[in-house]
Amino acid sequence: MHPNDFAAPTVGAGPLGDPASVGVRWLGTAGYELTAGDATLLIDPYLTRAGLAHFVTRPLTPDAAAIDAAITRADAVLVGHSHFDHVLDVPYIAHKTGAHVYGSRSAANLMAASGLPAAQVTALDPGRTTTFEVGPFRVTAVPSLHSPFAFGNKVPYPGEIPCTCEIPIRGKRYRCGDVFSYRVEVAGHTLYHLGSANLAEESIPKTADGAVELLLLCIAARFAVPGIIKRSLDAIRPQRVMPMHYDNLFRSAAKPLRLLPLTRFGRFVDEVRDFDRDLAIATLPLGGRMELRS
Repeated sequence: MHPNDFAAPTVGAGPLGDPASVGVRWLGTAGYELTAGDATLLIDPYLTRAGLAHFVTRPLTPDAAAIDAAITRADAVLVGHSHFDHVLDVPYIAHKTGAHVYGSRSAANLMAASGLPAAQVTALDPGRTTTFEVGPFRVTAVPSLHSPFAFGNKVPYPGEIPCTCEIPIRGKRYRCGDVFSYRVEVAGHTLYHLGSANLAEESIPKTADGAVELLLLCIAARFAVPGIIKRSLDAIRPQRVMPMHYDNLFRSAAKPLRLLPLTRFGRFVDEVRDFDRDLAIATLPLGGRMELRS
């Protein structure tokens, strides 16, 4: 089974640009663009998609042309953790758009190394749930965890990016840092972004079933966390789930989408169905967009 077997239908009625509507665009990997009116919020935007050989042998630099083609504006960027495929492009985007960046101390250190003004960056407190507003978006940053899928059940590239870092750096020096998931409320809609296949249930805000309209759920490397699909759905109780971070991020977006190894998309569908046969699953193509409407 392939993600393209599913679709992401528009909900409700009304023209595009309706003030009660929210645009959701998948940028690839864990990256999303959320729009409401003329406000734009980015989460983990990664457009560069450096090849594997480049990742292994050379320092990484943002692909300005790819970013410019995809991103025209942003009011803020939320960073889930500081691995390269979540944060590499963020300094360029913040310089380009003037967006405010929210993330871990490691992410903040990387922004400082890029020359981004301190006033344009907020380092979130580790272990603490924090709520803030970006225009019409009400964001709750929730302490979370990364899947321990590498090197004998360990988090890949653990630790912090130091305040002394100088960029560009190689991929392995993009240390994970503290991990956050994000609950976003806007225009009567609520979305939840879980950018790694792990979570800390005790930190998830308690809400009624269905209060989260759309769960953006990482399904890569979930094999390292038994029961993570059920645990995520049980903790967040969404109306629908959109799997993400399953695309081969070392492959150009101009090429047909291929899955990361061990994604087992069909098994993911079975796990969702085992939890709730009526829970809707939606997918988007790379760069694809859907509209949530009241």
